[in-house]
Amino acid sequence: MAAGYVDTNGVTLWYEELGRPDGTPVLLVMGGGASVLWWPRELIEGLVGAGYRVVRFDNRDVGLSTHIDWASAPYGIGDMASDAVGVLDALGIAAAHLVGVSVGGMVVQVAALEHPDRVRSLTLISSTPGPDPRLSPGDGSVFAGLDRPVETDEDLADLEVDFCRAVAGSRFAFDERYYREIAVADHARGTNPAANAPSASSRIDDLARIQVPTLVVHGTEDPIYPYDHAEVLAEGIPAATLVTWDGVGHEQPPQLVPELTRLITGHVHAAGRGDPSGYRC
Repeated sequence: MAAGYVDTNGVTLWYEELGRPDGTPVLLVMGGGASVLWWPRELIEGLVGAGYRVVRFDNRDVGLSTHIDWASAPYGIGDMASDAVGVLDALGIAAAHLVGVSVGGMVVQVAALEHPDRVRSLTLISSTPGPDPRLSPGDGSVFAGLDRPVETDEDLADLEVDFCRAVAGSRFAFDERYYREIAVADHARGTNPAANAPSASSRIDDLARIQVPTLVVHGTEDPIYPYDHAEVLAEGIPAATLVTWDGVGHEQPPQLVPELTRLITGHVHAAGRGDPSGYRC
């Protein structure tokens, strides 16, 4: 295991490598405002156990990476895609399998479009090709009350847990303890109160240019990116497979982490022609 910092694209990004240094690289890109601590431990262990070289990093504005003054230096999804490629550059990785959650899924789509030679496959979890008026709008009510003032670390954790509850589906009982433990650790790692959502544009009309095998995993009750966002991704990307999680929202429920681990390791294995140790940069 190795960890450190990468200077790229005008920011400094914290990264961590796990698993075999000579294994096929898998780059994990988390969603907006969430550090690497939101990656389920079982998923990381599953990828490492399958022989992969797993790389994860804190996006800009998150955790141990550079926090941005949005008022003076706004940025977009394209900048974040360049960040991800910059991590690959710094680690000497020619191409990797990219896994993105939510905003991270948008980032890896742009990476595949703008740097196709750097991407071996995509996994898009609870993500979207939008914003686009052809897609169903999200449910803005999930953000209600999230602008309330916070004074303590406990207040911040409460805010995060409330959001997780609001975007969760009905399939499983909400596991408050699970989300609170992550939220507390995440905020202790580093939070930028001036952070803002990165600007983004629609990729619907460009999806056909993504030629790598793509796995789309999405819940039918996602209030942020409704289910038709996943259908458009799967229909637009030629080599895409859609896995539907009935009754799941925008979260990745702990009860489904074993299934998610099997899905991703199987997808990466198949995309790499069945040999997770045979690819060299």
